[in-house]
Amino acid sequence: MKKLTNVLLIAMILIMVFPFFYAISASFFSAADFTTYPAKILPSKLNFSNYLKVFNHKYFTTYLVNSIITGFTGTLLRLIIAFLSSYAFSHYKFKGKDFLFSILVLTLFIPSDLLLVENYITIQRLKLTDTYLGIISTSLLGASQIFILRQFMLTIPKDIFESALLDGASDRKYIFSILLPLSKAILVTLSLQSFVNIFNSYLWPLLVTNKPKMRTVQVGITMLGFSESLSYGPTLAAIILLFIPFTILFIIFKKSILKALERGYLYI
Repeated sequence: MKKLTNVLLIAMILIMVFPFFYAISASFFSAADFTTYPAKILPSKLNFSNYLKVFNHKYFTTYLVNSIITGFTGTLLRLIIAFLSSYAFSHYKFKGKDFLFSILVLTLFIPSDLLLVENYITIQRLKLTDTYLGIISTSLLGASQIFILRQFMLTIPKDIFESALLDGASDRKYIFSILLPLSKAILVTLSLQSFVNIFNSYLWPLLVTNKPKMRTVQVGITMLGFSESLSYGPTLAAIILLFIPFTILFIIFKKSILKALERGYLYI
């Protein structure tokens, strides 16, 4: 039984790893390698021209910069809003608190595509199309982040908060001196999660951007124009280039992510 379990685990790992392996391998394919029969898994020879085409594309750097700006800005604003909202929900009593929190949680069950048209009309009327604010506008309120942070803050003993108030500490001092250091692991994990989600967003940036100079990299990859000649190598090369920074970020913040998971703050 143990051997069978190990075999199944190895098979699952291979199934999960194969798409990444093939993407890396295909990024070195020549145009002819994509049309051979039977299909190739390894390139006939290493072809670095795919990566050169990506770097030499006139808009690729612009797409990447736009994604980085929207990713960092959207993540920062989302975490600030989520942190302050969860602080209010967990530390204070006010009329309608439970009702508001219930409504907030219920929004998690609303498909984002259902609000797509109304959100677009709103952004268009506000004249925020082709702007960074328009791109990140739908990402600023993260109900799941508020829920997770609130649940975490409820695990912190209330005596700490009450003692801080008795000592004359303001909300700002309590947050910066006590709450933020205690929340470091979960905030790092939620920041990475939010950044990846915003950075990889495709449909919404596609709708609210018309100018090439304002498009994000996920939209831009599909518009690089290489697929017209059945040469998908440059597109896959661009995908691999985008995958590398996320891998580095995970390695750097792995301890914080594992710490948050071990303590039950996050669930896979």
